[in-house]
Amino acid sequence: MIRRHLVASLWRASLLLPLALLPLLTRLDATGRQLLFQWRGPIQPPDDVVLLGIDEASLDPQLSDFGPWPWPRALQAELARAVLRKGARRVVFNIVHVGPSSFGLSDDRAFQDALQPWQDRIVLSASLVRQQLDGFEQVQLRRPWDASYPVGLSAFSMNAFGVVQAVPGLARLKGMLSAFPEPHPRPLAHLAAGVASSPGDDGIDFLGPSGHVPVIPAWAVGTLSDDSWRDKTVIFGSTAPSLGDQLETPFGQQSGSEVLLSAIAGLQSGRGFRSPDVSHLVALMVIWLLLCQWRIASPSTALGTAITTAALEALATGFVVVAWFNGLWLPGAALMLMPLVAGSLRAGDQFQRESAQRRFLHSVLSRRVSPNLMRDMLRSGQDSWTRLGGRRERCVVLFTDLVGFTARSNVMDAEALFGLLNRYFEAIAAPVLQEQGLLDKFIGDALMAEFGVPVHRGDRAEALAAVRAALAMQANLETLNRELEQEGVEPLRQGIGIHCGEVIAGNLGSSHRLEYTVIGAAVNLASRLESLTRQFPNYPVLMSGDVRDLIAEDVVVHDLGSHVVKGWPDPIAVFGLISLRSDF
Repeated sequence: MIRRHLVASLWRASLLLPLALLPLLTRLDATGRQLLFQWRGPIQPPDDVVLLGIDEASLDPQLSDFGPWPWPRALQAELARAVLRKGARRVVFNIVHVGPSSFGLSDDRAFQDALQPWQDRIVLSASLVRQQLDGFEQVQLRRPWDASYPVGLSAFSMNAFGVVQAVPGLARLKGMLSAFPEPHPRPLAHLAAGVASSPGDDGIDFLGPSGHVPVIPAWAVGTLSDDSWRDKTVIFGSTAPSLGDQLETPFGQQSGSEVLLSAIAGLQSGRGFRSPDVSHLVALMVIWLLLCQWRIASPSTALGTAITTAALEALATGFVVVAWFNGLWLPGAALMLMPLVAGSLRAGDQFQRESAQRRFLHSVLSRRVSPNLMRDMLRSGQDSWTRLGGRRERCVVLFTDLVGFTARSNVMDAEALFGLLNRYFEAIAAPVLQEQGLLDKFIGDALMAEFGVPVHRGDRAEALAAVRAALAMQANLETLNRELEQEGVEPLRQGIGIHCGEVIAGNLGSSHRLEYTVIGAAVNLASRLESLTRQFPNYPVLMSGDVRDLIAEDVVVHDLGSHVVKGWPDPIAVFGLISLRSDF
């Protein structure tokens, strides 16, 4: 009992383990989110965001007139002005213009002059650069040289594996820029999408692998119609791997400009991912914990607990996946580990106890029931035959005794007496087992058996089983008597009483030795019916009216009238069994 309470406390406490490990489970959550992206696959790129790429072809002097990087700022401005003239909504430079141009001040003036008419439709980039100097990390905020344009910070937050997952929110941004004087730039994706920055991170709904979103090469700007740019946000940045701006995403490596396009597209369309508020998350985890505790505590068997655990796992997985497809990040690893750990502990303890019960059951009943009934008892998951105490059940009781054997035993040699009884019991016990009955006990030359406990098949089925067993006992006794006559031994005569009713079935004894049996008025009546066979020598098998009513269409009987039996308030209808109707 102490062990059971200890295990129950342990598996309930284990529900809290994933909550305690929540910070350590972020790697599992990150892996799960990457798998969800790969499972979903690429999605349709937006029509209102395009990528003007500095690709390898645009950098190749043999393929374009632009030459190697860096390009003059005047050239970059001309490309931006060209798409703005063609109707672009805005141009987002995913290029950081730090300090004066390496091509001289005239290059900077040319940049300003070219873009002056569209100043409110230009967004420039700032960046954070981390460097290790003398064992210390230095962080630099690199801002554009011209502060007259809106400036956004080109930065992303990574998961535990260094994979891009979100646009940083205000809380994270404050931590990143706390060492620098205000005003701090907003995230570039928020600024370019024209949305307000939120306190929490905005998870990026990645569109697909690198190359999934068409890239318009810089060299091709003059070759495209106005419709290619009209009312669109244009991201101007590097896509060439040789320039080094490559980031890890759930779909593999991509250029920073491709990642920025996914972020802007998600923000403009309302797609993306958010983590729930702390209060909502706490409420969710508490509700889930209580649900897991309630459901895992319900099954009484290891198999039931395993099935319940699997169902809770499926529910948690489905909930996390549905939430993900609706733009909500949940701590999936914790939600799934809570029932898994608790369910495994409880199922393991239940399996251990069930194994001990099976061993006990085999030791107690293996010779008292048939293998088929033993198998049914093991499958049923009941523990009524292994615990002290009993419960009310309906069953058919069969009581049989040898007629006139007491006087005979007084004059027989002990060895011969036991040999004869063992042969007799062997003959009459087999039909009980064959009909899935329970050999309750051997009392001297009497046998008590039940049909319907511990596994009940219905009153009619059990009554028919008892009758078939009684007829088989009679047939086996005739065979035994022929053998005894050949040996010069006086034949045996038996009486059988059968009654159906309510009994109390369970274990009697102590914790050191238990015996599964039945007690009650139905047992006494079966015994009284057996004794009544002395008055009707032509009917060695007697049944009560209750049994006869159950199987009236299946048996041939002789009505012997009503009889008063000891210990029973009213006369009992008694019928002598002749045969089964199927035997005619």
